[in-house]
Amino acid sequence: MKRQTQVAIIGCGPVGALLGNLLGTRGISNVIVEKQATPYTLPRAVHFDAETMRILQSVGLADVMLPDTMVGKGMLFQDGAGKVLVDWSRAQETGPYGWHESYRFHQPALEATLRNGLSRFPECEVIWGHAVTDVRQDADGVDLELADGKALRTDYVVGCDGAQSFLRELLDVEAEDLGFKEKWLVVDLQITSAKADRGDYTIQFCDADHPATYLRGIGDRRRWEIRLEDGDPEPVDDAAVWKNLSFWVSSDDATLERSAIYTFRSIIVDEWRKGRCFLAGDAAHLTPPFMGQGICAGARDAANLAWKLAAVLKGAGDELLETYQSERRPNVHSFIDMAVRLGRLINQTAAGQAPQGVMKSLWPPLGPGLGVRDGIVGTHAPQVRLDDGRLSDDVSGGGFFVFARTEFDCKLPVITVASDWLTENGVFGIVVRPDGYIFATANDEADILRAIEDCSRL
Repeated sequence: MKRQTQVAIIGCGPVGALLGNLLGTRGISNVIVEKQATPYTLPRAVHFDAETMRILQSVGLADVMLPDTMVGKGMLFQDGAGKVLVDWSRAQETGPYGWHESYRFHQPALEATLRNGLSRFPECEVIWGHAVTDVRQDADGVDLELADGKALRTDYVVGCDGAQSFLRELLDVEAEDLGFKEKWLVVDLQITSAKADRGDYTIQFCDADHPATYLRGIGDRRRWEIRLEDGDPEPVDDAAVWKNLSFWVSSDDATLERSAIYTFRSIIVDEWRKGRCFLAGDAAHLTPPFMGQGICAGARDAANLAWKLAAVLKGAGDELLETYQSERRPNVHSFIDMAVRLGRLINQTAAGQAPQGVMKSLWPPLGPGLGVRDGIVGTHAPQVRLDDGRLSDDVSGGGFFVFARTEFDCKLPVITVASDWLTENGVFGIVVRPDGYIFATANDEADILRAIEDCSRL
């Protein structure tokens, strides 16, 4: 007999595990199928942002993850002489979304936190060491075949299976290429001497001869990313890796933890949904790493899709799921476009094309979807600290809630602490979605009540 679940997730990396937690908090049964037999224990991603921490907060894991993070200082772009061309320093106090702009972390620690989080929910299950070999959908659901011959029946499937996504290939979707394709050597070190430590900032070395990136990791971990030229021999052993690093650091000052060669790409698929199948994270889009937005983008996908899947499984109209791509694709496009431009900055310095100045963090709105875009709808809602010490998202119970200048009776929780933000933006109130974005603005209580009726039908 086929096992039954409401959502099947392919891939138990950070995006798949986060999606499982998000669905679990909403009482939605889900099975994550992971082809690897055990979790990957070496470094990969090293940065996430305030919105990602806010999403972790929504599943009760932000405070669990916090001890395994450090607040990021930001990023400096330097020319070959060490002159700072662009200063992208990050604020060292919490920002308008309730968390710091930038966090450094160790990906195995994040994944362990998310896997442990899944164990809280009887609705969540992970199947390790089983590849999905076929996915077939009909009007009522989807059948998954696993490599051992077992089968799974589900209402929806989400492919969180990375850059080499099986589901993406099976669905045969086209993709837009934003024009960046470069081969880089990525090296993770554990430093043993102060000589190998270049401080807490990420440094982009915009040098025609030695374009590279230095990243501060947690504890004694440091990363170097070095662009390889076409025709360069690919370093395949430790000696070759150290030779590539020799301009900056030697084996006398650090030990090698991991090295890998990546082709940095800028790609967004054209179809994020086919019938009952969805793509999320690297399965849906690939970005060069120069903004540290890889995991952040996947977390946004999961947060956007999870509450919509839950709503549809509980009776909302299927058209709600059509807003997943329409909202997420333009948002992630903005991030990837900026990452491509920063990558080109690193490579164009010798031609005198590097701008100078101070850079601010990018927080693009969602694309068209739920609500009429008026400059506020579709942007991040503020998150404030309440008198009882909680953050404002925590009162929502994973659903919609209201910020208003004054208290009044309605079906949703009403928070009045953010009245300064409301005044500055010229509105009486806003209705906030389960993923922290603004659903509607209101000039008075009647406007809010109408908006609440609209969201109650979702």
